Parts: sequence; C-alpha cells; structure tokens
Amino acid sequence: MKSGRWLIALMLTLPLALCGCAGTEVSSEERTTYWEKIDTAEAAKTTTAQTAEVTTEETTDDTVTTEETTEETTEVTTEETTGEEAADNGYIVAIDPGHQAPDINMSAKEPNGPGSSVMKAKATGGTQGTTTGIGEYALNMDISLLLRDALKDEGYTVVLTRENNETAISNAQRAEKANDAGADIYLRIHANGSTDSSAHGALALIGSKSNQWVGSLYDSSYALATDVLNSYCNATGMANQGIQTNDTMTGINWAKMPVMILEMGFMTNRTDDLNMADDTYRTKMVSGIVDGINAYFGYDPDASSAEEESTQAQTEADTAEADALASKIRDVISTSSGGGTTSVCAEKIGTAALAVVGGGAMQAASLIKLYIAGAVYENYSLVESQESYAGETTALLTNMITVSDNDAANTLTTRLGSGSSSAGRQVVNSFCAEHGYSDTSMGRMLLEKNPKGDNYTSVTDCAAFLFDIYSGNLTGSQDILAFLKGQQRRSKIPAGVPSGVTVANKTGELSDVENDAAIVFSPGGDYILVVMSQNLSAPAQERSCITKISSAVYGYYNQ
Repeated sequence: MKSGRWLIALMLTLPLALCGCAGTEVSSEERTTYWEKIDTAEAAKTTTAQTAEVTTEETTDDTVTTEETTEETTEVTTEETTGEEAADNGYIVAIDPGHQAPDINMSAKEPNGPGSSVMKAKATGGTQGTTTGIGEYALNMDISLLLRDALKDEGYTVVLTRENNETAISNAQRAEKANDAGADIYLRIHANGSTDSSAHGALALIGSKSNQWVGSLYDSSYALATDVLNSYCNATGMANQGIQTNDTMTGINWAKMPVMILEMGFMTNRTDDLNMADDTYRTKMVSGIVDGINAYFGYDPDASSAEEESTQAQTEADTAEADALASKIRDVISTSSGGGTTSVCAEKIGTAALAVVGGGAMQAASLIKLYIAGAVYENYSLVESQESYAGETTALLTNMITVSDNDAANTLTTRLGSGSSSAGRQVVNSFCAEHGYSDTSMGRMLLEKNPKGDNYTSVTDCAAFLFDIYSGNLTGSQDILAFLKGQQRRSKIPAGVPSGVTVANKTGELSDVENDAAIVFSPGGDYILVVMSQNLSAPAQERSCITKISSAVYGYYNQ
C-alpha cells in the first residue's frame, strides 16, 4: 500500500476458478480488482600553524598551479548504492578529484565566479611528490575513488566530477556538476606543495564570509571543514594546520552548497609524500574523511545498522503475526465458504502487519463506488456545477455510499464526464491510476445492460483506499469516512463485531458475488478488513462466512 507498510501475501486457492463473466445485478451492487504496491558555526578562529604556499588551485590571473578541467565536459558520474551495498542514507556527496593530467591543455580561462570579470585558468595539473614522483592529479584521483567506495558502503550517494585523469573539465564546470546533482556537500580533494620542504600537515580551504558568491555558505562550510579536517588528522596523525579562507578559488565560488578543499598533506615534504603514497596510510586517510562527513551530517552508520536490524526484526514479527491471522482466516474459509473464490486483506493500522489470503482482480460490484466517490471529490467543482438543486452532489454521494444507490453512482459518473458516461468512467480510472490502485478499473455503468466491460478491484486496492481516507490522504477523506460510518448495509463485517463497535464499511453484491470493505474502530486498535468473493454457489452461506471472518479478525486483534 503506502510507504512503510509491508505486504505479506499468503495465497489460498479454492476449488472454483475465477470467472471473468458478469453476474446478474442484485438490488444495487457490483464488481472488483487486485493490488500490488508497498510502499525516507560560526566556529573558532582560523588557525595557521605554518605559513606555506598553497598550490592547490588558482591564485591570481598570472599564477595558477592547480585544479580542474575544460568546456568539453563529461557527464556527472553519480554512484548510487546498489546491490549488496548499504541502503541509501539520503545524503548526496559530490567529490572533486582536483586537477587533471598535465598533458591536457586547460590554459583557457573562465570567470572566477558567476558573472565575474576576473578570469582564471580552467584547470592545472597540480603539484608533484618530490620523493615519490607521483603527480597530485593522480593522487587526488586515487583517494577520491577509494573515498567514493567507502562512502557508498556507508549509504551515501556519491557524485564524482571526474573518474580519470584525462577528462577535460574546468573548475567551474565541476562545481556546476555538483550543483546539478543536488549534492548536499561538495568536497574537493587536493594535496599541497611548498618551496619549503619542512612545511607539512593538512589544512582546509573555504570561502570567506565576505565572499560575494559563497559568503552565505560560510558557517556550513566552516562546520564541514572543521569536521572533515579534524577527523582526517585524528585518523592519520597528520599535523592539523587549520582552516584558511580563500576567495580566489573558482571551484569554490561556483558552488551552491557547503564546499571545502581538503589539502591532504604536502607532497613537497618527504614524510607526507611517502605516507600519502602508502596503501595502508591511504586507508586511514579515507577513513578519516568518511568519519568527518558522518560527523557533519550527524549520521551514525552503526545506529543506522541497528535500526535496520530492528526494522528487520519487526518485519519478521509482523510476518509471523500476519501468517497466524491468515491461518485463522483460511480455517474459516475452508469450513464456511459459499463455494467459489474468497480473498481477504486484514491490516491493523499503525503496524506493518498486512495479511492477505488469496488476492487478485475480482468483480467489484458496488465497491467501485468507493473510487467514484474519490474521483468526485477530486473534481468536485465540475460535478457541483451540474447540480439541478443546491446540495445535490452531497445527496448523491450519501445515497451512493449509505444505501448503495446505483442511479446516484451513474449520475455522478456521468457528471465526472461532463455528460458523457464513458468519459466519466475514464476519470474514475485516472483517479485510480494516479493513486496506485492498480487493480481497479471501471468498465461499465451500474446496472448497464449488455456491457462491453466490467468493474474490478482487489482486496488490497480497497484496503489501500480505506487506509488513504483513514489517514486523510485523499480529497474529501473526512466526508467519505462519514458516509461509510452511516452505511445501512450491516449484515457482513459489522455483524461480526460486538455491538457498539464503530464500523465504516461499503458492501457489494451480484448474484454470485459478496463483498465488504471496512474500517473497524476496535478497542484493541483500528483495523481494515476487506473480503471479496465471487463465482459463489451459495451466496447466503458466503455472507455468513464473511461475518465469521470478521469475528475471527476482531478476536485476533483484540485478544
């Protein structure tokens, strides 16, 4: 039905096959179908322990030593959580592996920020390890790929601005990819360099409060940088050189979400350079960044796992509960049915226990009137404009539900089509499709002679509809519920519960069909019960069977 409600199907096949032919209309009742759907600070002062040259990005028009790529941009790579990976935790992280291979010419310039007259090189190759000889562009790519996989394992959706070192994509274009992906944060991975080989440690760069493009993101970017940098340094033992502001970074200035550059270490320092080339150390680097991102979002993967385990345990308990209830229902059907096929759906509202016995599209009979009512309320002005007297629409709805008046149903359907009964049926069908009542369709008018189609629904569609009006999800929910509580046909489900218990129900009958769909407001909790049967050889016996099913379900939910 809706999100958060599980479907536990326990199939029952009774001797007689489903019949697709229409039965004879009895008093004012009709036909049904089936359903299959289941529906989540301004912080401390910036510290600079060492004053070293930052060679991560752009610095001035004439001095550029890092960042990104060109106008021949490639598509964003969005790594969704799939297969055996963790479930989506709801956060999108954009990662920019800074720079690119130096043989890619990115010397052309682009605006330093949206609308800026200051032009900066689109990207550069970055610095290089003075001991290892590793290019910064390659180190950034390696760490970003490891980080992507680690974040996916934590349930994040990850967007990479590039996946290889040859991609020509500029700093502004990378930021725009993060923007277009709807990323929650934008983490730019870089390494540092200096003419002073003793300069070492990690630092973070963000835009300042006065930055005309990202100044409003200062607090959130600072918080992100604080969490990531601190966690990174704690995990790696890298010296923490603090957070610096820099308003010349094109990749920062074009971002529309919290954004930071992590300078992972100095490639011009022997110790930092060797560490960042070591596989074991890289694992620590990635782990620290992930911990920082988790801290920023307040996300605890362990708690999430515990919650998933708890949910799984609850699901298993609900399955067992549904199985036990379905067993009781099957017992009643096997000893009391009027022949033919019987389907049942029972759900205690507020739990995930949804027990289904049988199922599938069946003759709706007058249960189709539930959906006519729903369609009328979504098109109320249109229907009301065709009244022959004030208040007629309400009167027609009342009669259609409480006494199952077929003429009222036909009048309302025709008015849904502005005078065309076939157009009106299509409006009803569109209503059902839009709300996910996938087994329900209106193929004929009530009491129509020699119809070309028929009316169908299912126990699960009816249960979904009743849940929707109970929850106020549909236009006119309160009114429809009031009509159902005023129902005058009470010989089936209502007859199976103690006197004084409120039941809101709608019945449906044909010569070989007996249906009832109800919300029962019981002391042990409100619940939904829908029973549909067709191809009956003994309809009166089936009515008694429905009452017995009602009694069994009431007893189960109120034990």
